[in-house]
Amino acid sequence: MINLAVVGCGNMASELAKRSVDTGRANIAAIHDPNPDNLKKRCEEFSADPVTDINNLLGRADIDAYLIGSPGYYHHENVLTLAKDGKPIYSEKPLSTTVPLCNDMIAICKQYGVKLFVGQVLRLFPLFWKSKEIIDSGVIGSAKLCSVTRTSRGMHYQSGWRSSLKESGGPLLETHSHELDYLIFLLGAPESVYAQGLNLNGFGDYVESMFVQIKFLGGGIGLMYGSNASPVGDYRVYIQCDSGNIVHGGFGGELKYQSFSDEKPTIVQKSEFENDLNPYNRELISFFDWIEKDTPPLFTGETGRANVAIADAAYKSIETSSIVKI
Repeated sequence: MINLAVVGCGNMASELAKRSVDTGRANIAAIHDPNPDNLKKRCEEFSADPVTDINNLLGRADIDAYLIGSPGYYHHENVLTLAKDGKPIYSEKPLSTTVPLCNDMIAICKQYGVKLFVGQVLRLFPLFWKSKEIIDSGVIGSAKLCSVTRTSRGMHYQSGWRSSLKESGGPLLETHSHELDYLIFLLGAPESVYAQGLNLNGFGDYVESMFVQIKFLGGGIGLMYGSNASPVGDYRVYIQCDSGNIVHGGFGGELKYQSFSDEKPTIVQKSEFENDLNPYNRELISFFDWIEKDTPPLFTGETGRANVAIADAAYKSIETSSIVKI
């Protein structure tokens, strides 16, 4: 069993802790959070040791690895503190809120020989993963253009740390780091970004409705449309390849793909994957396998930095009304 120390008592950190235990591979040894009420509740839930000062986690023989689920900005401070312990670290997305902060985290983990994993789980969900399998098979050629739409009302951004660009990274990192990572998954390394956006809700110190167009080094083009001001929410993915295309509904519904030579599309239902391993469990198992067997991980710090670089460029592009190189 891998003994984990969890940093953060929010919903995501708690969900990851539960799923870690559910894998049968891990135990929650300690939990750190600055909120005493949240800390007490979660420690009772997991029979874990409450820790109010993160420095008191260091050097403990009963802790094998760390799982960080605090707000995005604080991942930087947490990793810089914990990396000195030399133990593997799982950081929930976004890795951090700016590229320089990500660079600090990656560098200190390399300095202390720490395995740094980031939770970019979206690409593991059935229809997202299936779309990449179809492209890799070559039946419709290679991906050239991809657009992802993710819209909702987003009322949880109205107050607290999510309403702060500094603390959350805004919607592009708190929510859409997933979509940006998916575009990288399909189209490769990004080259430049042009973005435009508006603040329609009137809360938060950032634009919450935006178009982000990305040019990729391999020649591909990506478009991400995101909005937290949409009472009628939607999730839709369009992928244009050089000899066919894919359309799917993201987390639900079905996926359709068809080559130029096919007479009708092939339809893949999400229900076909009902018995597959849960995406969150899958990424946690990848982290645990990396710790115990040195199996190559699904995601690393560099994975997390790549989508932060797009978000950084997008915010600069919105500010300057110009194309921003990455």
